[in-house]
Amino acid sequence: MFREMKALAIAAVFAASPTAFAESEKDCLLTGTVQHGDSADKSATSVKIHSVSRYDENSRCRVRRDQKMEFKLPADNRVKDAPDGSEVQYRYRTDEAGGSNAELISIGT
Repeated sequence: MFREMKALAIAAVFAASPTAFAESEKDCLLTGTVQHGDSADKSATSVKIHSVSRYDENSRCRVRRDQKMEFKLPADNRVKDAPDGSEVQYRYRTDEAGGSNAELISIGT
């Protein structure tokens, strides 16, 4: 009976705090500019990231200046249709298992 009570107590703790398991290893705000065309493909659209900062005051975003971050930004027609030189912001997150995702937050001109 004691083991059953302990198992129920642990399950209740997990259910009461689901965000404890969804916490990001990195939670960064990436700011960059839209660039259309390159020497190999004039129709290509890319984003040149020029700053990395914490997403908000409670976020963890430790990136050394010499550290290389490689990831693929999600395809988004809003970026493709944005004028060349438009500023974009992405929320970039990684988890403890090494998974990552980037979400488009804003596009400006």
